[in-house]
Amino acid sequence: MRRLAFLLLAFTATLSATEENLPPGLYAEFTTPHGAFVAELYYEKTPLTVASFVGRAEGTLAPRDGQPFFTGLKWYRVVPDFVLQSGDPVRSAAADPQGSMTDEQGAAGHPLPFPDEIAPGLHHDGAGVLSMANSGPDTNSSEFFITLRDTGRLNYLHSVFGRVVRGAELLPRIAQNESFAIKILRVGESARAFDASEAAFAARLAAAKPYAFAPEPGIAAHFDDADRLLPQDVPRAKNFNFKLANFERFTGRRIYARVFREFQPFRPGQSIGAAHRELAEQLGVAVDDVLVSYYADLDQWMLWIGEPLLPAFMGRAGSREEFLANDGLMRRKQEFFTAAQARATAFAAEAVAAGRTVSDAQRLKLTVDEVVDALILLYEPKH
Repeated sequence: MRRLAFLLLAFTATLSATEENLPPGLYAEFTTPHGAFVAELYYEKTPLTVASFVGRAEGTLAPRDGQPFFTGLKWYRVVPDFVLQSGDPVRSAAADPQGSMTDEQGAAGHPLPFPDEIAPGLHHDGAGVLSMANSGPDTNSSEFFITLRDTGRLNYLHSVFGRVVRGAELLPRIAQNESFAIKILRVGESARAFDASEAAFAARLAAAKPYAFAPEPGIAAHFDDADRLLPQDVPRAKNFNFKLANFERFTGRRIYARVFREFQPFRPGQSIGAAHRELAEQLGVAVDDVLVSYYADLDQWMLWIGEPLLPAFMGRAGSREEFLANDGLMRRKQEFFTAAQARATAFAAEAVAAGRTVSDAQRLKLTVDEVVDALILLYEPKH
């Protein structure tokens, strides 16, 4: 018994003060010049993504020169009030981390790519969210970012796999090109048993669901901006298409969205409501899915919701006929779009106050963000 007590004491002594104060779980401790902060890793909800991150941190995946892949990292992208980004040791070591890289350097900094793994309910909803950086669907590898504020527009574009639970006050102090180190903390039996080996990563990779939707906006895609009303410096329409396609990919629910320069009926004399419903029928979303469109010449939003989804939108049980009575559904839609527009206007005002120019195209993009994200949050599965 004395020997057992000694062993238990010795084991406890090996735990860091950080580990002793953490509940059971899998964590990443980031040691910076300002101190250490700790992020919980969602290994049960996003096992593939966490296995990639943990394997690179512990040395079981893609080790470099006998050291864990994540050795020698710097925060090579810091955007105040937005994100901290790192994960590529090649870019971290470069004289100009933001400069261009050769194909060979890029491959060395991004080994073992893997598909998106988006868990409904995990959102970019505040500071300290740990998520994967990418360049489109299924292009994850080593790079990750930590949010510095709520950035809901990133939902269903990037895979959230953790969140800072200790030391979040340090995040705004981190500066560009500062070095840091990552240590994985395994607290409890389940976390200690989590397998981040090459074999386990490969097995999870083989079971992943790849992106299988339209790679570009278009007539039949989840999103279309045929008149190019959105900003073109960044492929906004393409990203909206990816977001809505990923929403269907990971929830099974379809939301389609369109932006038009002008209303064009399918036949003479057709009302905008009848034309929008016909468009929903053409896209195959009229029965139990969602179509939202904006007509710039009328400055008007239209929303078609399949009948099974109406109660969630209205906040109560009922049929379409009941909701249409006394213009109840119309008023609810007006409230929905007014609220989305108000949020977009507030975000634009914040940008202007910070000295940035917000064009009409950017204002439309902000409103599309708010409309699409509100629909996603409304129809995302609740667990």
